[in-house]
Amino acid sequence: MKQIKLTLAHSEPRGTFQIHRLGLHERMKACMVDRPEGTRDYLFMLFHSEVRVRTSEGEAAWTSPGLMVWAPPDGHYYGNDKKSWNHSWFHCSGCEIGPILKACGIPLRKRIPITDPSAMESFLEETTRELKGWKPDAKILHNLFENFVRRVARHAFQKAETAIPARLLEVRSHVEQHFTGPLRLEDLARRAGWSVPHFCTEFRRFFGIPVIQFVLQLRMSQATYLLRDRDRRIGEIAEAVGYPDLYAFSKMFKRSLGISPRKFRELNSQAEPTLPPGLNRKVAKNRKAGKT
Repeated sequence: MKQIKLTLAHSEPRGTFQIHRLGLHERMKACMVDRPEGTRDYLFMLFHSEVRVRTSEGEAAWTSPGLMVWAPPDGHYYGNDKKSWNHSWFHCSGCEIGPILKACGIPLRKRIPITDPSAMESFLEETTRELKGWKPDAKILHNLFENFVRRVARHAFQKAETAIPARLLEVRSHVEQHFTGPLRLEDLARRAGWSVPHFCTEFRRFFGIPVIQFVLQLRMSQATYLLRDRDRRIGEIAEAVGYPDLYAFSKMFKRSLGISPRKFRELNSQAEPTLPPGLNRKVAKNRKAGKT
């Protein structure tokens, strides 16, 4: 799994949902983090390796993946002073965060068991793509966050008999890493060790979506990100997300989002990029001279 670390400036009005900093699979040297005053925002942290964490019930050793959520007033104490450790995290703020956590039954300063770390990983990757896009959409960021919280709630507190089979998690991870290439149901079912009908039934039962629709969503999400780059041809983007046929891509994009790829680009690429002052002058000079 690739590593990501990102720090962002506040861009939305105070009170709206915002991501401030995030990290995906950040590896730390042996150490303990002790912030008695916290960071005055919400902190979500998934520990992938063995650590000690101070919760509302006292300090405890975590030997398996677990998620912790700190509210703005909370102090933080976590880490491993004996060996290096690995974690994924993000800081955020917004008046709707508390109500979303409460509605989904997510506790604060308590260990939340995680049977499927990909929920956090996918959220951070998709959020990073949106934040680095041409024109980040605050509503999309909010929806990504709420979907992440609901996904955690759905899987973290399920009974053992309804736990997602490891083989199915492995197949979904494979799809998330290879969705731009050719994927055959027969091959995916074989990876899971099931027949195609049984695989399709189980995938939909545990993830709430048909596998074909899951692949489509991944492709369209990547396409909307790439379309913000006006230097890339739409045909090139179609191939990059798994559609060698531009017509097939345009038809699928419009069916999924309600508008054509070209129209989406027009609506999301109208603002000029912010360039360093020196470069702005150079661009203006070139334009005046008739250069591109």
